[in-house]
Amino acid sequence: MTTPTAFPYKRPGVYISETLKPLPQQVSPPGLAVGTFVGTHDAGPSVPMKVTSWEQFMSLYGGFGNGLNYLPFQVYSYFANGGQTAWILRATPTDSTIASLVVKNQPLPPAETIVATPDGTAPTGSGTAPTAQVTGVQLVTPSGSVTANPEQTAFMIEWNAITPLTDVDAYQVVVTNPAEGSFNQQVWVAQPDTGKPQAAFTDLAPNTTYSVQITAYKGGTAGPPMDTPATFTTLVGYTSVDALQVSARGKGAYGNSIYISTAPSWTSGRFHLFVKYGSTASSALVESWQDLSLNPADPRYVVGILDSASSGSNYVTVTNLLPPASATAGTGSTPDGSWLPEYVTDAPLETGTDGVQAVNLAQQLSDQFAAVSDVLLVNLCGNTAMTDHVPPATQINAALAWAEDRRAAFVVLDVPRQPSPIDSAAATTKYTETVSGYAPATSYAAAYGPWLQVADPAGSSVSSTRALPPGGAVMGQYAQADAAVGPNRSPAGVAYNIVGAVGVEHLFTTDQLDTLNESAVNVIRPIPRSGFCVMGARTLKKGMPDRYISVRRMLTYLETLLEDVTRFAIFEPNGPELWQSLEALVDQQLLTLTQAGQLQSTVPDEAYWVVCDATNNTAATVALGEIHITVGVALASPAEFIVIEISQYQGGVSTSASTDSTDQTTTV
Repeated sequence: MTTPTAFPYKRPGVYISETLKPLPQQVSPPGLAVGTFVGTHDAGPSVPMKVTSWEQFMSLYGGFGNGLNYLPFQVYSYFANGGQTAWILRATPTDSTIASLVVKNQPLPPAETIVATPDGTAPTGSGTAPTAQVTGVQLVTPSGSVTANPEQTAFMIEWNAITPLTDVDAYQVVVTNPAEGSFNQQVWVAQPDTGKPQAAFTDLAPNTTYSVQITAYKGGTAGPPMDTPATFTTLVGYTSVDALQVSARGKGAYGNSIYISTAPSWTSGRFHLFVKYGSTASSALVESWQDLSLNPADPRYVVGILDSASSGSNYVTVTNLLPPASATAGTGSTPDGSWLPEYVTDAPLETGTDGVQAVNLAQQLSDQFAAVSDVLLVNLCGNTAMTDHVPPATQINAALAWAEDRRAAFVVLDVPRQPSPIDSAAATTKYTETVSGYAPATSYAAAYGPWLQVADPAGSSVSSTRALPPGGAVMGQYAQADAAVGPNRSPAGVAYNIVGAVGVEHLFTTDQLDTLNESAVNVIRPIPRSGFCVMGARTLKKGMPDRYISVRRMLTYLETLLEDVTRFAIFEPNGPELWQSLEALVDQQLLTLTQAGQLQSTVPDEAYWVVCDATNNTAATVALGEIHITVGVALASPAEFIVIEISQYQGGVSTSASTDSTDQTTTV
């Protein structure tokens, strides 16, 4: 094989050239919907937390708690049925308070002007014991001035020399603190030739009284000690100031069970911080944060590390309270050695209260997830204090409006709990009236019922059961279907049986099932040889292609995917070259979905079309800074009804089957 040189070619032969057209930019598809549970509970953070297992939930939120809130049971059911990742928002009353602890700093004492007297050497040999006692012990400064004010951590003393001077070789000076017990400093001071002998002591505690006993020695023989030792009190230390506030991540009394310890680090000016939850036992240690600093310029700054959104503490938040609002002796106005918290052991957070105001789950959902970019699969978890054990319709309606406005969200609703005894006819009426009362009748939500009877995950007996709302288990099925197939698959049918279910609250007649399906209630019922399965795939919306869950969720997936892959074009020059790149990029993404079987057809021309050219990007839209990409996709609707026709003919029975479903083409 030869390669071309320069035209014209010089000799006969076959010349081959290769030209590769660059592939469109490949961007990983965005994450599928993340289970999101919002409800009341008696412990845990009150900000959104992402967990990846039931065990992690138990560590953060204390397990099932008092059993009155359905939040932990929904999360348990979610992970048991295939859920992988979940956002948790423990909703709290507005009048609840956060437990906290304020740790003070370690102020620096002023620099010592006193230098400690060396230990000296005890005299040896024989000698006649001195007969006189030491007298005239008083405080002095290094310059020799008599003073009544020693330093915070040191003092210097002098006393009258015993005469004649030759009667004494040295003085033993012992400083003790009776309150400290074992504290003892001792020095030997030689008899001076002139003047008064002196001794200085450092590394003492502020505002502490010390006892001084002085004994004269001749050789190794001691004279009489002082009848009454002299006493001196060091100056009061500088006042410490508030340095570090540690607060529970969630509101409520549960935070009073969090304990904090601080300890010296191996690095000067830094410290360790330890968090225990539930008790002060060593086994209650849940977090250990090493080598932290209160200096904002330090790479180990405590606030940046513990409050990190991605890798911070799951139990506490911290606030640096330094520098103090007003100048304080011993504490620097800029970071120095005084910017260090005092060392505390198992200090509890305090003053956390649960509050009594009603909790608005929808409002907290809207407020706290505004900055979360994930596509959310939401369940508002009720509790036993709520009417019918589900959130009120006003909150549900607010959540539906929020989901429709956000677009990247889907709400899974639980039908009301029915008090016993009640028959299936009354339940059918209750369900249809409740669901029909939700507004807007949106495709961004679906309702499921009846409640499930499951093996009690919080029970003490293996035979105990508990009635639970179906939402958590159903959302686990969503996650399972997303992982196995994609959002184009409705999480329903015999392939998706509820794990752990041993019964349902009601069994319905065929007429009642017809009514419920037409009313957008997706019924869970027993299927022979398959268990308890979701046998419904409808949203709350009627009469439109997105009445099916798979259609709505696939549209949401496509919108999120295409938004992500085209974001690079913002601020690029707006013209045919960019339009061609965008069209190729979107085409490539849709081709990938087509080949994966996630659209109506596996033939690209029958599955989608993309337009991004001068026909939909006019001079007027370009002048406005707009780029328009028009996409049409053929989405598959689920087969809801299997119709089997049987006819008799001479020689046997003939059967044929068909599915009643409608193909839909939707423009994104």
